Amino acid sequence: MNKLYVLLVLVILVTSCQSDKIENLSGCDFRSIISSEKNIDCGYITVPENHDDPEGKKIKIAYVLLHAEDTTSKEYPVIYLSGGPGGSAVDSIRINRWYSHPFRAQRDIILFDQRGIGYSSPLPNLYMELYDIMAKDITAEEEQLSVGQLINDYAQKCKEQQIDLTNYNTFQNARDVGTLMDHLAYEKYNLYGVSYGTRLARVTQDMFPGKLNSVILNSPNPIKGDMLVDRLNSYSLALSRVLDYCEKNPECRAANPTLPSDYLKSITAMEEQPLVIRLNEDSVFLNAQDGIYFIRRLLYGTNSRTEVPALIKEYLNGGGPLITNLVRTEYQPDYNFAMWFAVERHEMYDPDNTKEVIDQVYASLPLLPAKLGLFHAVYLSLGKFHESSVAEEKKKFLPSSIPTLITVNQFDPVTPPENGLIMMETLSKGQLFILDEGGHGGGDVACKNKVMNDFMGAPDGPLDASCLNVYKEPGQEM
Repeated sequence: MNKLYVLLVLVILVTSCQSDKIENLSGCDFRSIISSEKNIDCGYITVPENHDDPEGKKIKIAYVLLHAEDTTSKEYPVIYLSGGPGGSAVDSIRINRWYSHPFRAQRDIILFDQRGIGYSSPLPNLYMELYDIMAKDITAEEEQLSVGQLINDYAQKCKEQQIDLTNYNTFQNARDVGTLMDHLAYEKYNLYGVSYGTRLARVTQDMFPGKLNSVILNSPNPIKGDMLVDRLNSYSLALSRVLDYCEKNPECRAANPTLPSDYLKSITAMEEQPLVIRLNEDSVFLNAQDGIYFIRRLLYGTNSRTEVPALIKEYLNGGGPLITNLVRTEYQPDYNFAMWFAVERHEMYDPDNTKEVIDQVYASLPLLPAKLGLFHAVYLSLGKFHESSVAEEKKKFLPSSIPTLITVNQFDPVTPPENGLIMMETLSKGQLFILDEGGHGGGDVACKNKVMNDFMGAPDGPLDASCLNVYKEPGQEM
């Protein structure tokens, strides 16, 4: 993967914890990445790296404000909280997508890069180095050793540059949101979190309830469980639901009469002989752990119920356009993995889960005949990234009376419907919709946008959610 690495390294490799993007955008010149300049403001706020030490080191948080099309509207603005952890919100694609979003007709939209990401004093990213390791023809054990060394190297890099990774977590993040709300000085705000952004939204909801009009949690991600064990269980659950769907759907069953055994057969075959995918003159080797990784990735999509069977066929046939496109997409830098590691180490890592304990989890899940690529290797070295863990009592959300709307898809591979039930436990004005949709988020976006917009406009009023494709347990169909 050396050629691919050279092509992309200038885009994603941040060699300093204070990226030169900050210098290049001095004075908030975000318009260099925005195709339309109309009704857009942007800026920085300065916050402590550790809010408990307000006189200590400072970092910058970058934000973009998209003003409503209706300049006379009195609707409260939306703050979008991106997923990951590690996903940027301030780039040309996302800004322009939000610029044409239906929310903006009547309300301002606030985008910001969370601390350690993008334009907000970013941590050094190791995205491409990780995928360079994944692309090699190596076993899961060899992948683990390489990833472990990489994590050690980056943790040391931040120590040398006086970055305190223990301060890159949801609770410091939420206090940044509070500072941003004070800076922009609206009377109230609506929070809209997606995936990890729902965890950040829920913590912000507890810290600053007086500033909020409503909260929307799309694909809820509470602070519970364990970063790897939860992903293994969620993958197994989502894949089993897809396999069950195919068995009960006549068209899918006719095209894939032996799908469960085909899946296991394909992973076993990749363990014996990896698939080789050509990408920009380079070869990407897909071993068994990578095969599971990319099925999990495909489960993120709305069309997972039809595409997962197609991907399994491609595995058995030695490749095809679906897996080639998945690999190509994965090798486009998108997340800051250092921020992901820092947050998950702080909040979703159980040091008692030794290799032996994790092996027992795999043994209990027949749909995981091999290790989960990348995540397994990262987890076994995550304890070395930094040494801070959040106290158990801080993982519990407070009772909240802020109107909260929750949507989650039945076939979600990372935030299953059970997460919505966990979020509901502390919400006296919560509404949960489990949707009969594939993927992580997604689904009928137009309907979801309408429901969310109506909810923000009257969060305490009746909500017409009839367009949502709500999941019904067998026997509940009307």
